[in-house]
Amino acid sequence: MIGRPDADTAEFEVSSGKGVYMRSLARDLSRACGTVGHIVVLRRLRVGPFMTKMAVPMDMMLNSEHTPATLAELILPIETALDDIPALALTAVEAHALSNGQPISLVDLMGRIPEAANPDNGLVRVLAAGRVLALARLSEGWLKSERLIQHFS
Repeated sequence: MIGRPDADTAEFEVSSGKGVYMRSLARDLSRACGTVGHIVVLRRLRVGPFMTKMAVPMDMMLNSEHTPATLAELILPIETALDDIPALALTAVEAHALSNGQPISLVDLMGRIPEAANPDNGLVRVLAAGRVLALARLSEGWLKSERLIQHFS
């Protein structure tokens, strides 16, 4: 609890992992105190690696004075959002095949599969030529593209 503006109001700041429902937490806290309660304001201060201090205000993005180049400087690269997903680098031939919907045998990738990747239906961030190509799943002995981010040519 970080504040108590009046007898009927309490302010909380919570650090939590995935799957925590703040409204359920508020309900449970109210019940534990022998009363009822609800959330008036809910504001996320951080989601994964992204914090509110990193946010770019919408009016700045819509400002007509910005060129596409200056707008690109305001936006973080996609790798920032995918940084917590294990990375798997592919050769040009493998990347071309995967970007065309062909699965890659995990046998061919032995020694390159990251230790943090779950070999049983785990998700990996596929890199090709140093750039994110796709999100793919390790499944039944194959690397299968789940979401192609860019086509490899």
